[in-house]
Amino acid sequence: MRLFIFIIFVPVLIGAFTGGSEKEHLVIKADHIVTISQGEISPGMILIKDGKIAEIGKAIPSLPGNTRVIDVTHKDSWVTPGLIEAHTTLGARSRYGSSNSDETSNPNTAQLFIIDGINPFDKGITYTRMAGITTAMISPGRQNVIGGQPAVLKLVGKTIKDMTLLSPAGVKFSLGEGPKNTYGKKDRLPSTRMGSAFVIRKALIDAEEYARKQGAFLKKQAKDNKAMPPKRDLQKEPLARLLNRELTAFIECYRVDDIMTALRIVDEFALKAVLIGCTEGYRVAEDIASREIPVVCSPFGVGPRRMETQNIRVDNSAILAKAGVKVIIKSDEVLGMGSLRELPMHAALAVKGGLDKKTALRAITLSAAEILGVADRIGSLEVGKDADLVIFNGDPLHYLTRADYVVIDGHIVYQRNPQ
Repeated sequence: MRLFIFIIFVPVLIGAFTGGSEKEHLVIKADHIVTISQGEISPGMILIKDGKIAEIGKAIPSLPGNTRVIDVTHKDSWVTPGLIEAHTTLGARSRYGSSNSDETSNPNTAQLFIIDGINPFDKGITYTRMAGITTAMISPGRQNVIGGQPAVLKLVGKTIKDMTLLSPAGVKFSLGEGPKNTYGKKDRLPSTRMGSAFVIRKALIDAEEYARKQGAFLKKQAKDNKAMPPKRDLQKEPLARLLNRELTAFIECYRVDDIMTALRIVDEFALKAVLIGCTEGYRVAEDIASREIPVVCSPFGVGPRRMETQNIRVDNSAILAKAGVKVIIKSDEVLGMGSLRELPMHAALAVKGGLDKKTALRAITLSAAEILGVADRIGSLEVGKDADLVIFNGDPLHYLTRADYVVIDGHIVYQRNPQ
């Protein structure tokens, strides 16, 4: 009997975590459906089949059988795409134990994959998902100059393989106090901002030579199939892909001097780049805009938390957007206002600083998906895209609003008040 009970109930528990093994057909009726890419439908309906958005509009005349209907009309309900956190160490850094987000044995750890350090059962993932954040780019931290390779994950699943949308998503770089303090304490390079810039330039120049040798081998192999390939170098391989613009350089920088160092390196090596943090971006908005580099803006929170963010301004995102910069808004894994669960609040603070509301919503959905390279799957409510969405009980950017339902791949993964 005990064996029988075990066989019956284990799949039920797993299904509760992953959303079930079978794709569920859903219809959602709501007062406001914010598609992001195609305006707002008020009121509207969404039909979800096999984990994808099948239809969306004012009305859907014919519904398939065995379909669950969630009707939240006449309750000031708002449906948005699942929210996207564009830069976090969620799951790799825990306040309950040691961190797996920074391998501080070497300032250049380009060869590392963040997916090898993420715990899919981290409590923070569960809490973040409950707030309507369905996808995140999880990245190495800020202690290494070259931290490794981030990944874009959906925030549900038993294994990293289940969760992964894109890996690697790019290469993570850090300028400023993080690497300087980490290695300065060890009396190692880099102990200054100059040293950090040198580490990046040397690594990229070495990767250029590695890529040249690889290219020469491929040409030789075309004529002689017995040609011996050069020795693989796992540290140089992702940087060579970066130089070929196959990967994106995500450069964390806050102060204006670090921002300008990042721009110089981008220019020198013709990198496809995204700036992370960019607290003083408002000082050089035109320089960033002229290079068409997107910016993932650091959260305003409750004020500066360290030396690099002492000149933070609530209108930073608005100034950047006005200059023509594609703006994305991020949160942070700290308590209180900076919590990942308050990502919509950070977008609301950007609106308070002058950012257009539609741009702010796009900054935590479609714009984030675009810079992460996954906009073909998520970021907007469109037919054919993954059915990742949130039903809010009010305006998504209002401070009292909460997520009533969270849906990932057509499965309800969170319901605030189960019936």
